[in-house]
Amino acid sequence: MGIYDREYARPQKGGFGFRPKPNDKITVNTWLIITCVAVFMVDPFFDMFFRKWLYFSTDYAIWGNHFWRFIGFQFLHANFQHLLFNMIGLYFFGPLVERFLGGKRYLAFYLLCGIFGAVLYLILNLAGFIFGDNIPGLLFNDTATPLVGASAGVFGILLAGAYLAPNIKVLVFFILPMRLSTMAYALVGFALFTVLFGQNNAGGEAAHLGGAAAGWYFIRNAHHLNGFFDFLGKADPTSKHFALREKKQKHGDVDRILDKIHQDGLQSLTPKEKKILHEASRKKREDS
Repeated sequence: MGIYDREYARPQKGGFGFRPKPNDKITVNTWLIITCVAVFMVDPFFDMFFRKWLYFSTDYAIWGNHFWRFIGFQFLHANFQHLLFNMIGLYFFGPLVERFLGGKRYLAFYLLCGIFGAVLYLILNLAGFIFGDNIPGLLFNDTATPLVGASAGVFGILLAGAYLAPNIKVLVFFILPMRLSTMAYALVGFALFTVLFGQNNAGGEAAHLGGAAAGWYFIRNAHHLNGFFDFLGKADPTSKHFALREKKQKHGDVDRILDKIHQDGLQSLTPKEKKILHEASRKKREDS
C-alpha cells in the first residue's frame, strides 16, 4: 500500500485537514493552539511574566544556563499577526502529522522541531559573535536579542506534511493554489535566502530552517521520537513504553524464580517470590 492510500493522507470531508468529531477528546494539536493563544492573551495582565521567563536568547542559553527556554519560547509570540499565521499553520497542517505519529510522539516532534530551531539560531548567532560579520549565513545581531514563536515547530510540521501528503492542494494566502510540498520547500528556500544574505528577520528564518531540518528528519525516522518522554517513566503509568518495560521486568522475575525452583526447590522461595509466581500463573490462565 502506498503512502497516498493511507487514511492520514486522504482528503477529509469539509476541507483540508482533520476535523475532530464532537465526541472526540481534545487533540495535542488543539492543546498547543490553546496554550499559545492563552499565553498571548493573559501575559499582558501579568506584566509580561511569561515573555520575561520563557523567551530564548544566546545570552540566556550560554551564560545563564536557562535550558527551559529551548521549549518555553515556542509558546510566545511577538504580536497578533505572528500568532495568527503560526496558529493557522498548526490548525491546517498539524492534524495530518498528529494522526500519523499519535499524540505523544506528535508533541515530542513539535517540541524537538522548536528545540532544533533554537539550536541553529544559537550556533549561527554565537559564530557571528565570535568570527565577526565576514562570513555569509552567520547571525550578527546582539546575543541578547530575543527569539520567540511557534514558527520552528510549524516549519517542521510543514516538512512532515510535505512528506506524508505532498500532492494535497493548499491555498497560499487563501488565493493561490499550490501543492503542499511546493509551498513547504518554497518557504524553506526563502528562509535560506534570508539567512545567507542577511535580510530582515534572518534570526527568525534561521530558527525556521532548524525546525524544518528536524521535521524532515524525524518524520522519516519517527522511532527516534519514542524515547523523548521516557523520563516520565513511572510518573506516566499509562505510557506504552512504561507498560512494556514493566512487562519485561515481570517476565525476567518469573524466569529468575523458575531457575531458583529448579536449583533449590519450591521451599526456597520467599513469600514475595511466591506471590509473583502466583500472579503470573493467574495472568497466563486469564489470557489463554
